[in-house]
Amino acid sequence: MKHGRDDGYFELDPGPLIRPFAVTRGRAGRDLHDLDIITLVVAVRPEADVAGLDREYGDILRMCSRQPLSVAEISAKMGLLLAAVKVLVSDLISSGHLIYRSPPPPTSGRPDIKLLQAVLDGVRKL
Repeated sequence: MKHGRDDGYFELDPGPLIRPFAVTRGRAGRDLHDLDIITLVVAVRPEADVAGLDREYGDILRMCSRQPLSVAEISAKMGLLLAAVKVLVSDLISSGHLIYRSPPPPTSGRPDIKLLQAVLDGVRKL
């Protein structure tokens, strides 16, 4: 099969061109805040602070300055793996750009049906 400029090969969406480990500089799962997929994060610094940050950090701050978002929503909107987003969000929390609120731990051994329904509804909206 010929892959020249005339066959439309380059017009297809190539997907993410940067590997997740490059975005996180090879870090994964170490020295991170305790973030769950439904942990909500919100920006607490003005968008003027975005100028000195990498593109992915700036994207997260812009998204979270309008409204609190869950880690899963950030991952979906950025098209990055959840593990990579957790590293980026954790960096922004450590630097004071974001604050977060994790859900309270369940009081019983069974999952909360209302919480599961809310997550399912959110996933369907994506």
